[in-house]
Amino acid sequence: MNYVLAHGSWHGGWCWRQVAERLRAAGHQVFTPSFTGMGDRAHLLRKDITIDVFIDDLMQVILAEELDDVVLVGHSFAGVAISGVADRIPERLAHLVYFDAVVLENGQSAFSNYPRADADARIAAAARATGGLAVPVPEHMPPVWGLEPGSAGHDWVQRRLTPQPLASYTTPLVLNNPIGNHRPRTYLHCTAPSHPLLEASRKLLRSLSGWNWVEIQAPHEAHVTHPQLLSAVLLGL
Repeated sequence: MNYVLAHGSWHGGWCWRQVAERLRAAGHQVFTPSFTGMGDRAHLLRKDITIDVFIDDLMQVILAEELDDVVLVGHSFAGVAISGVADRIPERLAHLVYFDAVVLENGQSAFSNYPRADADARIAAAARATGGLAVPVPEHMPPVWGLEPGSAGHDWVQRRLTPQPLASYTTPLVLNNPIGNHRPRTYLHCTAPSHPLLEASRKLLRSLSGWNWVEIQAPHEAHVTHPQLLSAVLLGL
């Protein structure tokens, strides 16, 4: 099986290290790309990085590596991008995994899904820090991430976070097919604690049919805090 793991806001492909090691040890190919302008590609940050650029980032890994039977995993914000990939190249995908992720309908942007106050705060922060280019890294990681200050995991994540291109949040997702495009799809809900920003996504999915729903007793950053648990869930799908 081929796993392509897509990271969330402010992260990069580095965040999957512990999960990727376990999946590879189980005999699978694993790819952990960073989105354009983030992680090890932070030097490519520019104003026109829309959600379509992120979708293309994932598609190009799949196409360039000639991958089939792909388990495409999107954490948090990356749920938006994996929906775009499924809309465009469903024949390459074996399973979509929305890992505590944002799920949008056609024409929505990520900020359509966020509470207005949170979206406005990120836009204002981007204006102050970068003239509207990118949303800066949070000064303090949200408690819902589950990373205790002073812990090794907290410090490892904190020093690697990079700003998020603002246009990736504000540009609409264009879908020509239903969400997931009829591919097998699972939503992994991290319940310890449950992320309030994702309630709109969870509510949407409860209204749809054809979804597998899995709850795991872990925080939002389960790939960092509970890599063994998350890896076992992914291998069991």
